[in-house]
Amino acid sequence: MRIAVAGDTHGRTEKLTRTMQMLKPDHLFFTGDFYNDGLKLARRLNIDWTGVTGNCDFGPKGRQEQLVTYAGRSFYLIHGHQYGAKRSLNSLFYRGQEVGANVVLFGHTHVPVCERMDGIWMINPGSASLPRHGSSCSYALIDLGEKVDIDA
Repeated sequence: MRIAVAGDTHGRTEKLTRTMQMLKPDHLFFTGDFYNDGLKLARRLNIDWTGVTGNCDFGPKGRQEQLVTYAGRSFYLIHGHQYGAKRSLNSLFYRGQEVGANVVLFGHTHVPVCERMDGIWMINPGSASLPRHGSSCSYALIDLGEKVDIDA
């Protein structure tokens, strides 16, 4: 199973949509900020999705956090502003431990992160439209099988 992780689209999904159409993911995790972009992207790709709202989402559109299990692995999905992701990953890591996550997926910083902290993968796909690291579009791919392969 191939999982795409994206977020912080801020209304701009064209380039990400074209990229995802080539990569053909089976599922989309959307890390917030323009929650409806996640829905629109999943519809265009004709795939299932799981998303959370971010600090730029207003109104009761979706959940702020979710814990989802795929292929025997537990994914904790949150935007990240609630736990100070711009300052440190520590609070997010501890929340991931608290909920029993194998992978913490978050956004908010617009900077990609892919690191393992004490057995928990901490993954931020960056921003698909306003990245702060030089790329014009960033996202993450997780291939689930017997082994987990991550490209971010």
